[in-house]
Amino acid sequence: MSKKYQSNEKVKKQYIKNLIKTSKEILSGFSTPEEAKLHHSKLWFDHYFLKIKSYTAKQLLNPSPQPLSFEGNLSSIGNKGFLIGYNGLWRIYIHPRSKKSLDFDIAVQSGGAYRFHSKVIKHSITSRHGQDVYDQWRGIVKDDLESLRTLIKEIRARITCIPWSYTCSQSSENLCEQVGISTYRGTAFLFPESYS
Repeated sequence: MSKKYQSNEKVKKQYIKNLIKTSKEILSGFSTPEEAKLHHSKLWFDHYFLKIKSYTAKQLLNPSPQPLSFEGNLSSIGNKGFLIGYNGLWRIYIHPRSKKSLDFDIAVQSGGAYRFHSKVIKHSITSRHGQDVYDQWRGIVKDDLESLRTLIKEIRARITCIPWSYTCSQSSENLCEQVGISTYRGTAFLFPESYS
């Protein structure tokens, strides 16, 4: 591991720890970021659980990979605008959370739509089509992780600020770590290329 990489990782960790200490937004009225993450994850689950449209196992197991492409842009002054990137089975959506910060989500094709909450996705697939179809879909998604890594690299080259988001579950946190997105105490941070 190079000294530059170690130094950049140290800078990222210090940034994250300082932000969590000073940001009322991350705590969101709770005592810890973990409590805030659990609260928001439950809200998202309850909200998106009811919004799943019907889809067939064939649709699920035959997704349409997208070429690398982008929509929108972010202003370097303030947190204005949005940026959406697509590649393979993946989508990353960055948008303002407030005047002070940007939110992001990583979503994957799941039955003709992009979804980001791993527990909603699993429940939706297993309740409609069973565990075997879910396992097959999950294998297809895992085989396309390189598309997500490429998308993240390209997104990093287009941002100058650091969007953050709560992770929905341990599975979501693991995915972030696998593709190089820093996580800490249930929160993920998408660092721009300048931190590499």
